[in-house]
Amino acid sequence: MNEWTPALSTGVPLLDEHHRRIFQWLAELESAAAEERTLSSVYALVRLKHYTREHFAAEEALMKSAGYPDLDAHKAEHAAFRGRLGDLQIKSMGQDISTETVNLLGDWLTHHIAKVDMAYVPYVKKPE
Repeated sequence: MNEWTPALSTGVPLLDEHHRRIFQWLAELESAAAEERTLSSVYALVRLKHYTREHFAAEEALMKSAGYPDLDAHKAEHAAFRGRLGDLQIKSMGQDISTETVNLLGDWLTHHIAKVDMAYVPYVKKPE
């Protein structure tokens, strides 16, 4: 099961809320795929795609304003994931989305947040 956990917290409230919502849409996609609810899968995938686009834009703007040195590499990872979601959306029109595919998306998100996103935390987190 793909879900957000406190271990994935960046300590940046806005971004943590975004990450939680992304995992909520991923869970909806996972449920729809497992039950072969094609229309629900397509809807959840579209929502996931749109929400990640909004999140990535906010995250990239925050990193840019903080002067994060690895911004270009981070943006490239985001672009690749958006591409995967777009390909999956096209594929979903002709066949059901498998739970394995959903798990691959969840694995990517978990790794991305736990490793790649955590690298920008010292740059964007406001001192308390």
